[in-house]
Amino acid sequence: MLQFLYHKDSGEKNIILDNQAFHHVFNVRRQKDSILILANMLDSKLYSYKILQVGKKQATLELIDSKSIKQNSPKTHIIQAIIDMNEFSKTLPYLNELFVEKITFFYSDFSQRNEKINIEKLHKILLNSSMQCGRLSIMKIEIMKNLNEVLNIYRDSIALDFNDNRINIKNHNSFIIGAEGGFSKNERELLKDRLFGIDNPLIMRAKTASIFVAANKI
Repeated sequence: MLQFLYHKDSGEKNIILDNQAFHHVFNVRRQKDSILILANMLDSKLYSYKILQVGKKQATLELIDSKSIKQNSPKTHIIQAIIDMNEFSKTLPYLNELFVEKITFFYSDFSQRNEKINIEKLHKILLNSSMQCGRLSIMKIEIMKNLNEVLNIYRDSIALDFNDNRINIKNHNSFIIGAEGGFSKNERELLKDRLFGIDNPLIMRAKTASIFVAANKI
């Protein structure tokens, strides 16, 4: 069930709801209530609109109230080696619900180079997730060429490995997660001072590891 509907003009006195938004509210959700809650994902507010008129393809809304919502600023940053994006995209709603601030994708030595990232598709997934879970922001998405670029920019990042170097995850914010198969010999050399392990005897898949890190930061 949607907590609110995203609309870029939320906050304006009057809004015309049309196209996909109209279809979603009146054809998919079959809105019965005369009040509709909107958000613009920019100002941490929810706006209550009264539905004044509904036509065949558009509806007229009038602002009647607004409410500021306080949500903690997300800090967790997942730096994920690129894997099968059709599969990993199913993980994005979980990361968004766990309040991950940003996900950075990079091509690792074990990434398939022909794997492409459709930013528009991922953004749509995250937008729908935020409307479902009530998050008044959207997880940021970033793409980098390789691990070297990641390490040059995110100097405080640490990398999940399955070794005996235990740390307190809550003391860190940026986490590098390898592709299926982990890190190559060359990458492990680059990461030798950043590798950490967890108290789990089992090997996790990349998407499981990202959820594990995000959940342990809550």
